[in-house]
Amino acid sequence: MVIYREQAEALKQLSSLIGQDLRVLAQQYGVTVYQNSNGKLNKGWAGLTIERCLGLKQNSSQLPDFGVWELKLISLKYLRTGELKIKETMAITMINPNK
Repeated sequence: MVIYREQAEALKQLSSLIGQDLRVLAQQYGVTVYQNSNGKLNKGWAGLTIERCLGLKQNSSQLPDFGVWELKLISLKYLRTGELKIKETMAITMINPNK
Protein backbone atom coordinates (compact mmCIF):
# COMPACT_ATOMS: atom_id res chain seq x y z
CA MET A 1 0.00 0.00 0.00
CA VAL A 2 1.37 3.40 -0.99
CA ILE A 3 0.96 6.11 1.61
CA TYR A 4 1.52 9.61 0.33
CA ARG A 5 3.50 11.95 2.55
CA GLU A 6 0.35 13.89 3.43
CA GLN A 7 -1.41 10.71 4.51
CA ALA A 8 1.48 9.72 6.76
CA GLU A 9 1.42 13.14 8.39
CA ALA A 10 -2.34 12.93 8.87
CA LEU A 11 -2.08 9.45 10.39
CA LYS A 12 0.54 10.72 12.82
CA GLN A 13 -1.67 13.63 13.82
CA LEU A 14 -4.74 11.37 14.08
CA SER A 15 -2.89 8.97 16.36
CA SER A 16 -2.54 11.83 18.85
CA LEU A 17 -6.36 11.89 19.10
CA ILE A 18 -6.59 8.34 20.42
CA GLY A 19 -8.25 8.37 23.83
CA GLN A 20 -9.48 11.96 23.52
CA ASP A 21 -13.14 12.90 23.77
CA LEU A 22 -14.08 14.15 20.30
CA ARG A 23 -17.01 16.08 21.79
CA VAL A 24 -14.52 18.40 23.50
CA LEU A 25 -12.67 18.93 20.23
CA ALA A 26 -15.99 19.49 18.41
CA GLN A 27 -16.78 22.28 20.84
CA GLN A 28 -13.32 23.83 20.31
CA TYR A 29 -13.82 23.78 16.51
CA GLY A 30 -17.44 24.94 16.61
CA VAL A 31 -18.86 21.68 15.26
CA THR A 32 -22.46 21.00 16.28
CA VAL A 33 -22.85 17.57 17.90
CA TYR A 34 -26.53 17.88 18.85
CA GLN A 35 -29.01 20.18 17.17
CA ASN A 36 -30.27 22.51 19.90
CA SER A 37 -33.87 22.68 18.72
CA ASN A 38 -34.63 18.97 18.97
CA GLY A 39 -31.57 17.33 20.53
CA LYS A 40 -31.06 15.18 17.43
CA LEU A 41 -27.53 13.94 16.81
CA ASN A 42 -25.64 15.53 13.90
CA LYS A 43 -24.66 12.33 12.10
CA GLY A 44 -21.44 13.72 10.57
CA TRP A 45 -20.08 15.59 13.59
CA ALA A 46 -17.16 13.24 14.29
CA GLY A 47 -15.90 13.36 10.71
CA LEU A 48 -16.25 17.13 10.60
CA THR A 49 -14.32 17.41 13.87
CA ILE A 50 -11.47 15.24 12.62
CA GLU A 51 -11.32 17.20 9.37
CA ARG A 52 -10.92 20.38 11.44
CA CYS A 53 -8.15 18.73 13.47
CA LEU A 54 -6.37 18.07 10.19
CA GLY A 55 -6.81 21.69 9.09
CA LEU A 56 -9.63 21.23 6.55
CA LYS A 57 -12.40 23.81 6.47
CA GLN A 58 -16.00 22.68 5.93
CA ASN A 59 -16.93 22.33 2.27
CA SER A 60 -19.35 20.43 0.05
CA SER A 61 -16.90 19.71 -2.76
CA GLN A 62 -16.96 16.30 -4.44
CA LEU A 63 -13.17 16.43 -4.65
CA PRO A 64 -11.12 14.32 -2.23
CA ASP A 65 -10.73 16.11 1.11
CA PHE A 66 -6.95 16.22 1.04
CA GLY A 67 -5.91 16.40 -2.61
CA VAL A 68 -5.19 12.76 -3.40
CA TRP A 69 -7.07 11.09 -0.55
CA GLU A 70 -10.46 11.22 1.15
CA LEU A 71 -11.21 10.91 4.87
CA LYS A 72 -14.07 8.55 5.75
CA LEU A 73 -15.36 7.59 9.19
CA ILE A 74 -17.68 4.79 10.18
CA SER A 75 -19.72 4.54 13.35
CA LEU A 76 -19.27 1.54 15.61
CA LYS A 77 -21.54 0.02 18.23
CA TYR A 78 -21.28 -2.65 20.88
CA LEU A 79 -23.59 -5.63 20.67
CA ARG A 80 -25.05 -7.19 23.82
CA THR A 81 -22.33 -9.81 23.54
CA GLY A 82 -19.70 -7.09 23.89
CA GLU A 83 -18.63 -7.52 20.28
CA LEU A 84 -17.82 -4.31 18.40
CA LYS A 85 -19.59 -4.01 15.03
CA ILE A 86 -20.02 -1.45 12.27
CA LYS A 87 -23.22 0.49 12.99
CA GLU A 88 -24.34 1.00 9.39
CA THR A 89 -23.15 0.59 5.85
CA MET A 90 -21.29 3.36 4.05
CA ALA A 91 -22.26 4.70 0.63
CA ILE A 92 -19.61 6.50 -1.39
CA THR A 93 -20.81 8.69 -4.23
CA MET A 94 -19.16 8.91 -7.59
CA ILE A 95 -16.84 11.85 -8.13
CA ASN A 96 -17.46 14.00 -11.18
CA PRO A 97 -13.97 14.78 -12.55
CA ASN A 98 -15.29 17.99 -14.17
CA LYS A 99 -16.20 19.41 -10.76
